Amino acid sequence: MKLSLKEWPLVAFTILVQAVAGAFVLLFSLVVINAHHFFSSGAVRLFPLFFRPVLGLLFLMGLSLIISLFHLGQPSAAYLAVRNIGTSWLSREILGSCLFFAGLIVLSAIIYFDMSVSLILIIASLEALLGLSLPYIMSKIYRLPAVPAWNNWRTTFSFYLSWLVIGAGYLPLAVRYFFSARSDSALAGQTVSLLQIILLISIVYLLLFDQVAGFFPLKNMISAEKISGLKKFSKSRRWLLLLALLLSFCLSWSGVSLCPSGFLWPGLILALVVIEEVIGRTIFFGLYERLGV
Repeated sequence: MKLSLKEWPLVAFTILVQAVAGAFVLLFSLVVINAHHFFSSGAVRLFPLFFRPVLGLLFLMGLSLIISLFHLGQPSAAYLAVRNIGTSWLSREILGSCLFFAGLIVLSAIIYFDMSVSLILIIASLEALLGLSLPYIMSKIYRLPAVPAWNNWRTTFSFYLSWLVIGAGYLPLAVRYFFSARSDSALAGQTVSLLQIILLISIVYLLLFDQVAGFFPLKNMISAEKISGLKKFSKSRRWLLLLALLLSFCLSWSGVSLCPSGFLWPGLILALVVIEEVIGRTIFFGLYERLGV
């Protein structure tokens, strides 16, 4: 299956934004759940847990915004895209993404300079709320009546699923240096359990509701030729997720090393979910079939 060069920036941008937002919300949720353990000594305890992963997310979010410029006819006029914030979901997507990027910068700064934990919580909470809304805003751009394959709940749900899957895939890397620390074994267990639950939900969704290879494809909205061509391509997604799920058990087996330097299994899992989501998003844009003129 082939996409035009104009569509690849959209694939990369949408996946990156959803991945960063999902990873941030899930990471922040773990921090809040374990607040009694991490906030007791102020921002010093938060530095390794929150600052370094957030710095990585900041880099990826900046990269996504740069990539988005390649989809514009005139990148120098990108700032004009937010003029229609009141009526355009595209303008809201751009504004929301930029605000989320700015929030990551502010949050990184206040953690780095060891400011008030209360201030960290306020900024992070606002950032998490924005991160929760981004997949919905992005999905509304594609819920077009003239494109039946996109104009349904699957578009919104699949965007949130991408948000969850890659976000959860990032977590083991974000907290990898806590896996061997006895005092943080609860965090490691929560991370692995959350990843496994999300992977299971994703596999079940692909089996039941995937537009191309699930039990309920949109056959009346997509040409039979297109479905036939995409079906084998789509089925690979469930196998990639299943392999990621099996590898996730390596994170909780005490006898299995996470070498080298804690990157091996978490890195493989993240790579698998990213590849799966790239395939899924490629199929999504490949399903474009407009009614009428």
